[in-house]
Amino acid sequence: MDIPRTAEPPPPPPPPPPPVIQEVPDTEIIEDKPEFVDNSVQEETKVDAPVVETKKAPPPPPPPPPPAPHEEEIFKVVEQMPRFPGCEDKGTEKEKEDCAKTKMLEYIYKNLKYPAIARENGVEGQVVLQFVVDKDGSITDTKIVRDIGAGCGEAASTAVTGMNNMGKKWIPGKQRGRPVRVLYTLPVKFKLEG
Repeated sequence: MDIPRTAEPPPPPPPPPPPVIQEVPDTEIIEDKPEFVDNSVQEETKVDAPVVETKKAPPPPPPPPPPAPHEEEIFKVVEQMPRFPGCEDKGTEKEKEDCAKTKMLEYIYKNLKYPAIARENGVEGQVVLQFVVDKDGSITDTKIVRDIGAGCGEAASTAVTGMNNMGKKWIPGKQRGRPVRVLYTLPVKFKLEG
């Protein structure tokens, strides 16, 4: 009995192509022969050391920039807050503080000029100023933190900077017994009378 064939065997691969032979012309290759130099050394021969180029050292790094001028720290809260002058005869610290606040407000309202434009337009409200009481008691860096407009902020600022022209300076704030710069916040009310 014959067994049926299920698959034909694959055909053989095609033969590889014959190698291509390239003809090289009959030219003579001349190799460069090194020239012989006599390097023998006799006692009389002077040998010069080869000159070696020394690498230049890199330039030194630039000096560090000078330190920024040391700005004194400005405190917001200190053991002894700065006080308006004129209350040193009071007994306790609390009495001195209350007296100083009263005297300061008296000074402000005596020297505060209500701007005409604000008066005409009925502008009222509270201006908030910040200033620094320096170590010597002078007033510096006055800033208007909150303004109600119509020139009120500038008027309050002028009254505060005028404190430097008083006969006495503020009693500076103290931290650990030494005078320090203290940031002081001062609300100033603008209210029209009747």
